[in-house]
Amino acid sequence: MLLIVLVAAGGLAVLAVVGVLLVVSFMGQRALAPPLAAPSITLPEPTRETGGGNGRTPTEQQRKDFMFKLATIAPWLLDEDINISAAEQTCADIREGKGDDEVVEAARKRFIGVDAEQARKIVDEVRVWCKP
Repeated sequence: MLLIVLVAAGGLAVLAVVGVLLVVSFMGQRALAPPLAAPSITLPEPTRETGGGNGRTPTEQQRKDFMFKLATIAPWLLDEDINISAAEQTCADIREGKGDDEVVEAARKRFIGVDAEQARKIVDEVRVWCKP
């Protein structure tokens, strides 16, 4: 009886070792490697340049500042080209003399997923470099 128990215990130990070896061989080094760190996003530092430019399109620094502020207002809006194009269209509305509510509503439609309050903040940031 003792011999049967010892053989059974030894068999289970062998199965456990084989199982671990199989898992490691199928998973490769990834099973033993530490988990990957989450990526970090570094935003440019704002400088609030208000001069320069032609009043219709932002200067390079104004673009960076605008994208920084946009990331604090609506962090899901990441595509710089799309967002600058929407900002320039918003600037065109301002330059045409459209009313504040109309400009904000148009910005709400251009900047995907923003509400009226966020759109108003975006319009305020466009006004930093947009000259009427």
